Amino acid sequence: MTNPPALPTWETMTDLDKGCALLHLAKVESDGSAYARQHYPARYLSHPVLKALDKAAACDHAASLFADGIDGAYERLGGDEADRLYDLALDADRGMSR
Repeated sequence: MTNPPALPTWETMTDLDKGCALLHLAKVESDGSAYARQHYPARYLSHPVLKALDKAAACDHAASLFADGIDGAYERLGGDEADRLYDLALDADRGMSR
């Protein structure tokens, strides 16, 4: 039996996938974890291992990146960088919805 591939860390994720995680964390902050997990799960778009995760595992991965959620992300990354990543994923998500 082979081990499943390791999930990418923040440092090895693409900017697009980082933004996807931030989108989910923002929804957790604004709407609560249960609602966000059901209606706005983390949806990764670049890394094949992340794209293959089911909704629950993707949400768990996003939550594991910052112990303090979106606030922790903004504190660690700085507002400009967090906004850039968030907007990158938001633009990609809107493009997929068309």
